[in-house]
Amino acid sequence: MTRELIQAAGKEIEAGRPAFLVSIASATGSTPRAAGAMMLVGKGGLIGGTIGGGLLEHRCIEEAQAALSGNGCPAGEAPFFSMTGFLRSFILDNRTAGGLGMVCGGNTEVLFTPLLTSARKALERASSLLERGEPCALLLPLDGSPLLSLREGRQPAAPLRKPQICSENGRSFLSVPLASENRVFLLGGGHVAAELALLLEQLEFPFLTADDRPEFSGSGRFPAAAAALTVPFSPEALKKAFCGPLAPRREDAFCIMTRGHEGDAQALRFALGSPASYIGVMGSRRKRETVFSRLEAEGFSEVRKRVTTPIGLDIGAQTPAEIAVSVAAQLIAWRAGRL
Repeated sequence: MTRELIQAAGKEIEAGRPAFLVSIASATGSTPRAAGAMMLVGKGGLIGGTIGGGLLEHRCIEEAQAALSGNGCPAGEAPFFSMTGFLRSFILDNRTAGGLGMVCGGNTEVLFTPLLTSARKALERASSLLERGEPCALLLPLDGSPLLSLREGRQPAAPLRKPQICSENGRSFLSVPLASENRVFLLGGGHVAAELALLLEQLEFPFLTADDRPEFSGSGRFPAAAAALTVPFSPEALKKAFCGPLAPRREDAFCIMTRGHEGDAQALRFALGSPASYIGVMGSRRKRETVFSRLEAEGFSEVRKRVTTPIGLDIGAQTPAEIAVSVAAQLIAWRAGRL
């Protein structure tokens, strides 16, 4: 959704159509969405994204449309330079005067950022980074200025990791990360991996794939992968293939689902030698004991502590698509700090 939203925003600017990027700046208590949720609103209403639906989203769409009323320009001209952003506070209950009549009970602030021609370069750059699975963050001014900017790179700067209010040079911004820091290494390109890849793209997990069979690897099978490699399942070959910016980090996860226990063991040797904080392996408990005992004998003493197997939540999954859903759900829980 994020990549599509950023691309849609760029198209609105290119066409000279006035639009607002509407973002949750802060949320306390029970709210439909947390800080960082975004949607794009034009004169005709919602273009893409969501800040949670319901009454809050409906009211914000109306406010954006009202602000856009009467503003426009021919394609190619600098649009609506008179437009400024604004911040709105909403009480999400049905008891407080001024409340929205909702029963969530929380409070939220919503930032409305007009999209000007000056934002085009930042949005194009953001789209390019998202295609490569590299982290970046939009910096949206809280003072009404339409001059959004982009922060990028894998530096440990907090604004790249989670949505938050930050300050730079005396100005306050809402920093909205656009790409997850949590990449998934998908080792094995079979039926479950193909189904899981579709979900990872929708869930905005950047992912990388590898298989030793050409027919089960490559960008043709995994077009959304940041890297789709044909490589033998040996620790040495995998380490050589996934090096430099592709090397696994603490923020990353492994989903190992090769075609047999030997491939799993080889892939596990590579994963256990990395700092990745989640390692899941598909297979039965019997296979787990066989592989674990073998790796423990080789000196991988933390294999039982670090590795989750069978991979995925226990929901009775049987088909490749069902198993992929169970794995994706577990990855969501891991990313949210619930594991």
